[in-house]
Amino acid sequence: MKVNDDAGESMYDGIGYVRTVMGSYFVDLYGNTYHPTMASVTEMEAQGFKMSGTDLAQIAFKNVEDTPATKAEGGTFTPQDYRIKLVSAIAVDSYSTKHVSSVENMEAEAMPETAPIVTLESTDNYGQTYKPWMYGAEMLVLPISWKMNKEEMLKQHTMELVYIEDESNESSTELVFYLRHNKGTDTKTDFFAVRNKAYDVKKIMSDFKEKHGSYPTTIRIKAKIDMDGAKLPEKYTDYTIENFKWNPSNQ
Repeated sequence: MKVNDDAGESMYDGIGYVRTVMGSYFVDLYGNTYHPTMASVTEMEAQGFKMSGTDLAQIAFKNVEDTPATKAEGGTFTPQDYRIKLVSAIAVDSYSTKHVSSVENMEAEAMPETAPIVTLESTDNYGQTYKPWMYGAEMLVLPISWKMNKEEMLKQHTMELVYIEDESNESSTELVFYLRHNKGTDTKTDFFAVRNKAYDVKKIMSDFKEKHGSYPTTIRIKAKIDMDGAKLPEKYTDYTIENFKWNPSNQ
């Protein structure tokens, strides 16, 4: 969570990614909790944000003036409890990660792969390139680009992240995932779509750390890429998150 420390008046006091707890408040990676006012939640929901159905979200907020800074006892990190007024709230599409026992079983147990994606490193009109990133050691966030008929067909397209438990490429420093795209009943590729999608990998990361003594330093995502979004290739393209580190005392 980034805190705004500008001397002048600002639209927000803090901005960053958080996870929603029981549809009623937020918690960040360091254990800080953020309790939004009911009025600000109602305002955000009127704009399309659904707190009860959200896992990962990006929020901007103003602190409520009488917010007490309640510090926890002990530990390197001292989580605090905030009362906030939401200024903006954007949900990130969030999903579980599929576990299969082997590469062979992925074809039988995972969602059928019927279409490629365009890229996991898209560039916007301002020249900013978006790449895969980790939300702590909890969620893998992928900026996925693909082609489809038109926006009305969005619900036909499903992206599944798969973890193979006996992945032969796994080492003591690298973790491998596969991204699969099912286009449903869509048959065209006229519309270019880009969405951030977050996948819960907390248990996978925890198990990896228990097995190897530390988190992986490289996260590898394998996806089948076609720039036209039409033909599903045989080979995978690899995307990596390098030099991953996450060592807070509460993880």
